[in-house]
Amino acid sequence: MAIGGVTRKKTNYLQGLTHLLDRMQFDGAEQQAFLEDLATLVEDGVPANKAVDVILKVEIGVKLKVAKSMMNKIAQGRPIADGMVGWFPAYVVELIRAGETSGTLTQNIRGAAESLGQKSDTIASLLSSLTYPLVVIISGCGVAVYMNHSIFKQFMAIKPLEQWPENGQQLVHFANFLQDWWVVLVVSIIAIGVMIGRIMSNYIGTLRPALDAIFGFTIYRELKAARFMETMGLLISNGVVFKQALKILHYQANPYLAFHLMLMERKLARGRSNIADVFATGMVDPNDVVRLRAIADAKGFEHALIRLGKQSAERSVKTIKKFGRLMGGVLLAVAAGLAGFMIMGIYSVGSSLS
Repeated sequence: MAIGGVTRKKTNYLQGLTHLLDRMQFDGAEQQAFLEDLATLVEDGVPANKAVDVILKVEIGVKLKVAKSMMNKIAQGRPIADGMVGWFPAYVVELIRAGETSGTLTQNIRGAAESLGQKSDTIASLLSSLTYPLVVIISGCGVAVYMNHSIFKQFMAIKPLEQWPENGQQLVHFANFLQDWWVVLVVSIIAIGVMIGRIMSNYIGTLRPALDAIFGFTIYRELKAARFMETMGLLISNGVVFKQALKILHYQANPYLAFHLMLMERKLARGRSNIADVFATGMVDPNDVVRLRAIADAKGFEHALIRLGKQSAERSVKTIKKFGRLMGGVLLAVAAGLAGFMIMGIYSVGSSLS
């Protein structure tokens, strides 16, 4: 029994590792292409389950595995969205689930594909702004460590470190710090990034309104609000009543979105006279709430929701791109400072030895 348990654990571990590697290959561009292919088939009149079967027959590699996952759930009588879990981001899965429930599957697939495309473009723009200065900084750090191992050791054989100029001593101390602590630095940066991501999606305490005023949290709030408004608009435009739409969006929502949906349900239960007031929970931008309040009683409220959701997403993307360019400039300045620091240190040591 013990041997069998160990074998099962190893098998599960290998399966998990394989899925992780497959998931890394199935990046944003691949996800977008898959959804666009699916949407095209459905738009051409092919039922959603048969459309997935077509993709299963013509695709290879990781897309074949995604189609198999979806077909397995369909064969069990489950929604297509269940087969997408683990392959697509949670908001895409829930957008497709909402489409299956409300009869807006084609529009929601297209919307999800557009969202992924926008996300990929934003990430590409951010990376292009940050990659060069980061490469320069990392290269400079590598050169400092290399020189510390080779050239500086020869210099110290000629003249003790204590007798070096201050700039030279600082350069050696900096190189030693990088050599001894680089792993800790990298792990710390990754850990901080993961922690901030978890706080953004999970923390709903009393400090959350204050956090949402901070730049990164503001962008996260705006993106969540944009997806919420667009999806809600699609559901309502296809005959789903507001209360039911909230319940649909509640399914597998992360704690942050679920908290705001719960507040909306409470407001709705209290019988708010203007439906836009239900959105005033702190997630949707106050300016957007004002606009929605003005048109709440008019025709086209759901279309206004979709439009405002797209506009909010576009604003967030522009802000992220501007932030990327700003950070790229800051990192270039840091790289220039590092280069100057190294040049001054090397020059001062060389001058003292001549």
